[in-house]
Amino acid sequence: MRKLYEKNEVYFALVWIGLYVVVMNIALQFCGGFDDLAGKTAGQLLVPVICVTALAVASTLWIVRNGLMEKYGLCRFKGSVKAFLWFIPLIVMSCVNLKNGLALTAPLAVSLLMMANTAIAGYVEEIIFRGFLFRGMARDNLRSAVIVSAVTFGAGHIVNLANTADTAGVLLQVCYAIVIGFLYTAIVYKGGSLWPCILSHMFVNGSNVFAPEQGPFTELVIRLFGSGGMVQSVSAVLLIIVSGGYALWVWKKA
Repeated sequence: MRKLYEKNEVYFALVWIGLYVVVMNIALQFCGGFDDLAGKTAGQLLVPVICVTALAVASTLWIVRNGLMEKYGLCRFKGSVKAFLWFIPLIVMSCVNLKNGLALTAPLAVSLLMMANTAIAGYVEEIIFRGFLFRGMARDNLRSAVIVSAVTFGAGHIVNLANTADTAGVLLQVCYAIVIGFLYTAIVYKGGSLWPCILSHMFVNGSNVFAPEQGPFTELVIRLFGSGGMVQSVSAVLLIIVSGGYALWVWKKA
């Protein structure tokens, strides 16, 4: 890996992206996808958890052993918290899955393993997309680095189509993930640290396991639009507005 990194950092990042996609999809196929979490057993989820943990450990150890923690943002935040509005918009966005409260929709052991799987996946994605890919491209062209990092992060969620029948939901996820990808990239570039993005991403992913479909937000959408089918769309629009607005603020003001 070191030789590839020294030769071309972008190719190095692409190898990691390919490795992540292949390993995680093999693991997901092994457990039969995540559509029916309540019907899963803890044993079925062990393989995805082991795979994503291995990727997290491998990528982190590589960074540490090569003395690249500062470069890839595994360091303290270097910006002004005030200029970043004390991260309040980021916190609001990160709490999106709490809009209907919290609920245990699957056996506890299964839910905890799934939470671990998705949270650690968030950590790995930040290392790869905001670390390896963004820094590798930013040396030559910052604008391209920002666009590619955000778009590939969002587009990468298309692989979820292989593990769910909710095509519309995945496409909406791709759209707002691109905007969130831009926000995370702006925070990393302006603040010099991955940790705000890592914590946000891990919380969003992990809390999704305990997010019920019914609750106050769903009831409000039904009252306003007359249909529960608008819940995903309304959530996506709100995410895009909050994340996009905050990303522009960070990029221009922080």
